Amino acid sequence: MVGFDDIPEAAYFIPPLTTVRQDFGELGRRALELLVAELEGGAKPSPTHERIPPELVLRRSVGPAARW
Repeated sequence: MVGFDDIPEAAYFIPPLTTVRQDFGELGRRALELLVAELEGGAKPSPTHERIPPELVLRRSVGPAARW
């Protein structure tokens, strides 16, 4: 089982939840840089697609299947 956004409690679930973590700080910095560039330049920049790689945080909710 895998979660998304790595809420603080994920590490304390039983079992601890594997999750995908996003860098929201970096996302905000890049958005602000684009906004400031647009405001300072006056002209609207061409559309861009930027990727901010997520991080997979492996915890005990993934692994080999349990044997019954």
